[in-house]
Amino acid sequence: MRPPSRSGTKSDDRGPREAAPRQAGLADEIAEPTGHYGSAEIPYPEHVAWLVGQELGRLEARYAGSGRSLAELGSPREVAERMVATLPSPSPWDELLGSFYGPGQVARVLGNVSRQAIADRRRRCTLLGLKTADGHWVYPVFQFDDDHRVLAGLPALLRILTASGIDDWSLAGWLTSPLRSLEGLTAIDWLRDGHDPETLAQVTRDAASRFAQ
Repeated sequence: MRPPSRSGTKSDDRGPREAAPRQAGLADEIAEPTGHYGSAEIPYPEHVAWLVGQELGRLEARYAGSGRSLAELGSPREVAERMVATLPSPSPWDELLGSFYGPGQVARVLGNVSRQAIADRRRRCTLLGLKTADGHWVYPVFQFDDDHRVLAGLPALLRILTASGIDDWSLAGWLTSPLRSLEGLTAIDWLRDGHDPETLAQVTRDAASRFAQ
């Protein structure tokens, strides 16, 4: 894939011999485009597509080295749809709770698990799901780490809070609200930053006691 053009910048001014490594997947030779997203210069989707193309070039080289082909992953459309399917969707609750995954998206994020497995994880408090007024389940993105795993330590907090009888939406709101007892951090930030888990557990137990009253 040719990188997005930039005003006054050549995409590649080398001869055919020098450009050849790029075709073999060695995309480090090419400078990443820069610009203001949303402008006519480099639209955000085009920049992302360029970066994905570079990573696919590297992957193609590794596949070729073992006598295989990227075509094993499926058609280009199927691969693109799988990539986009893991992106969170905007929601009316973004300002308070951030973005959400729908059922299909969270199934892919968790490794193409079944809907029954997702429901089981909700019941066991190893996954936070919120039911909307029209009966749909959504899953806050804030509960996942950078590797798409539920944050370590979160299930224990979910079990403590759920036992208090608090509803799921209020529970999610508490997890994402700054707390004086956590130095102004939210419970999610405290977990993500790796602070003392026992301090957080005690704060959570105290909150659960109040919710149960």
